[in-house]
Order: sequence, then C-alpha cells, then structure tokens
Amino acid sequence: MKLLGILWDYDGTIIDTARKNMKVTIEVLKHYDKDMESHLPLVLQSYENYQIANHKYKNWQELYMNEFNVKESDLSEIVKYWAPEQAKIDYIPDMFDGLKDVINSLNVKMGICSQNSSETIKSVLKHYDVLDKFQYIVGYDETGINYQKPDPAGFIKCVSELEINNEDGFYIYIGDHSDDVTFARNAEKELNKKVISITVDYLGLNKDKYICWKDIPDYYVTSVEELNDVLKKFL
Repeated sequence: MKLLGILWDYDGTIIDTARKNMKVTIEVLKHYDKDMESHLPLVLQSYENYQIANHKYKNWQELYMNEFNVKESDLSEIVKYWAPEQAKIDYIPDMFDGLKDVINSLNVKMGICSQNSSETIKSVLKHYDVLDKFQYIVGYDETGINYQKPDPAGFIKCVSELEINNEDGFYIYIGDHSDDVTFARNAEKELNKKVISITVDYLGLNKDKYICWKDIPDYYVTSVEELNDVLKKFL
C-alpha cells in the first residue's frame, strides 16, 4: 500500500512552543484580569507545570476552563485574543533537536494540522528553513473553533489541499497528545483509509499513560531518532 502523505501536529511535535504559549496565555488572561501576573496560577509558574497540565487535558479548551476558570462561552473570544497577543511576543521557540534533518529527508507530500495560527506556524518554519517541506498548513483559522481537533475537519481539508484524498493508500499523522490520536482515528473513519498514528513524547510525560488513552497510537516514540526509525519503515 502506498504512503500518500505525512501530516503533523505543530506544538510539542515539531516546535517546543510551551514557553511562548505560557507567555501568550498570560497576556490573553490579562484581558479578564489585569493583575494576573501578581497571582499566577500554578500551571503558569513553570515550564514543567505547564507541560504536565497541557497533557492532563484533552485540549486547550479544557485547560482554560479547568485551570483558568474561563467559561465555555468565552472560548471563542479567547481565540480572537490569541493571535494578536502571540504576534506581540518577539520570540522564536526552539525546534526539537535533530528534527530539521528528519523533515528535510522526507520526500513525500506533507502538511500540518494544528490549533495554533497558520501564519505563526509559517513564520517559525520559515525561520528554520523547512517551510517549503510542508505544502499546506491548517490552523485554527482554517477550521473555526467548532471544528478543531479531534474533529477530523482539519485533516480532511489538509489532504484535500494536498490533492492526495482521491488516491489509494494510507496516511501518517504525528502528534504529541492523546487528542492527536483520536483526531487520526476520526479521520480514518471519515476517509475510509488507514491513518497510522505516531505519538511523540520527547519529555516522557505520557510514558505510563498512553496505553490507557481512549485511542492508542500505532507507534509511541520518545526521541527524534526513534521517530526517524519508524518513518523509515514506510519510506
């Protein structure tokens, strides 16, 4: 069976955006509480705390509602604040070590399905000189808040734009979160094609948890080297 394309998550999969996302979150929350920095929630007091919380919940919506007391009715407003506040922070987050070489070695159509801003993703990938390896990027601005992961809308839009949705074969989806696996499974059902799910866990946060997720990935890797070894099996 032919590999049609590889789709990637962005935050925590290609780029370590946690530190920047913490800064953006603080600025977003200041729209509701101007004194937020004087009494930061524990989640925002350290990189480690944020990463643990980020993987505790299914998605960013749950994180905001449970850790920051944001009402569900305010989530669409949070989305509107996110991109402008992110643009104000002049900080390029790190790409995970060795991943640039892996990405550049892949000669297959590739796209990104993320809940970040597509323009932000493009600017960071351009900085690392790998933007041209991704033929299409789906961010929250391409799907809207009601169709974000694990809804398969972003996946379907991406493979359609890559013009690989009408061919026979399978896809690979690479992410770092439990919702990424469910996203892949939902896309698989919708498209009636196999989607091989790879979970990357560079920090080892899900080592003892992923086998209990609602949907279990086909492959679980803890390093870029392991990811590269898995991808070689399909190339």
